[in-house]
Amino acid sequence: MHFSGTKIRALREERKWTQKELAEKIALTGHFSGFTHQRIDRLEKGDNASHRVLCALCEVFRVRPGVFFEDGDSAT
Repeated sequence: MHFSGTKIRALREERKWTQKELAEKIALTGHFSGFTHQRIDRLEKGDNASHRVLCALCEVFRVRPGVFFEDGDSAT
């Protein structure tokens, strides 16, 4: 399985959130203090996500982890 940042971007754009808004929502999950839009940009461009980042993304988007992997299930 390969982590896919394009899935993050697609989910974010579907909700009409900016990278900054997504970063703020991730920070509010309590997994991080000070998550930035620059980190979102790097993730969307293909940087791998740590387990903590993946958990925060799942919480914010209300999806299963497999959604963020190329061969993952896209169901929510």
